[in-house]
Amino acid sequence: MPPLAVGVAYSGGVDSTALLWVTARAARELGLAVWALHVHHGLMAEADQWVLQAKVAVDELSRAGLPVQLAVAYLPGQPMPGESVEAWARRGRYHALAELAASCGLDLVLLGQHAEDQAETVLLQALRGAGPAGLAAMPQRKVSQGVTWARPWLGQPRRRIQAAVAASGLVPVLDPSNADTRYARSRLRQQVWPALVEHFPQAATVLGEVARHAAQARALAEEIAAMDRLACVAPDGGLRYREWAELTPARRRNLLAAWLAPFLPGGTPVSLVDRVLCEWTGLGRRWPTPRGWLLSKRHVLYFQPSSREK
Repeated sequence: MPPLAVGVAYSGGVDSTALLWVTARAARELGLAVWALHVHHGLMAEADQWVLQAKVAVDELSRAGLPVQLAVAYLPGQPMPGESVEAWARRGRYHALAELAASCGLDLVLLGQHAEDQAETVLLQALRGAGPAGLAAMPQRKVSQGVTWARPWLGQPRRRIQAAVAASGLVPVLDPSNADTRYARSRLRQQVWPALVEHFPQAATVLGEVARHAAQARALAEEIAAMDRLACVAPDGGLRYREWAELTPARRRNLLAAWLAPFLPGGTPVSLVDRVLCEWTGLGRRWPTPRGWLLSKRHVLYFQPSSREK
């Protein structure tokens, strides 16, 4: 019987290299195997070289007696015109990591984001006008696509991760996109974050607390939406106007957003929620959505996907 194993999302950068090294050392003591899961995005000329460097790093760890193996996935296709490269790469990366985890028999994958990553995410979400779901940023633990995704270093500062990779003796790759100010996160990291920390040294810790409080608020909103669904959602999945209209305004908004979420996995526009809240009286009408239409029929609201989404 093969040993129990854990996966590490391994880009080859500083954070994932440190996480792989620390995980491998702990796994050796626990009798676990470790899979380094590397995704080739196909977006940069350096990507082929990063795969080779990943193989070198894993070989070095193996020669040091650490139980590490490498698995590589290649993302197909390219972002559509006008599509966010960051969003496309993120979606593709997690899908590929989930497939790698399944092929390696893993149900746990570790991710290397740290406290500053979390703080940056909170700031970016705030600048996009996000509510509690966005401000909650990255969860410490989440189950998705049959995998438990865990971020053990979400409360650790970047300096500790840098110290760990220095101690490992491994050479991480340098991704030039991290310094490319065409990307919002890179602009924040290069131009805003240093000044912010200079004047507010505890920024990462405080913004991490914002994420924690927002996550609690989101969890509470989800619990209330689940209760309101029982009274307001019909057996065929439609949202019933009369029962919904009896809720308080905050609960109407909360339930409407929760009801819409499965139909709009790319995110529910706030403008759509606002329009329906303002305009729906139970009578027949319809509203366009990113993936189809909302239709009001006989005091019940339904989602109708567009022909290309069916």
